[in-house]
Amino acid sequence: MENINNLSPVKLDVLVAEAIGIDVFYPDNNNKLSYVPITGMAPREWAPSRFWSQGGPLIEQYKIDLNWGWEEMAEWTASIEPDINVQGATVLEAAMRALVCLKLPDLVKITS
Repeated sequence: MENINNLSPVKLDVLVAEAIGIDVFYPDNNNKLSYVPITGMAPREWAPSRFWSQGGPLIEQYKIDLNWGWEEMAEWTASIEPDINVQGATVLEAAMRALVCLKLPDLVKITS
């Protein structure tokens, strides 16, 4: 079981994809994590922990609550029911950590 706070950005993005059922891969001609948004389309980079176009809709869909400096922490905190509170340097990082904790509780743990 991995600590959610120690995941690399790419590993976090891979777990977000797993959590929401998106297949990701590395194209032969590209070293960026990618996915195919619609069958027949060219692959696009997958980085919901950095791209608002990918992470923003997930924040809304899963109703992730975001706060700056929650309980005197100097980071963003993402909260999601039931009782998940995780931090991140950015809004998207915190929100994607919360989503992974919600959807894949057997793969990650929350520790400071």
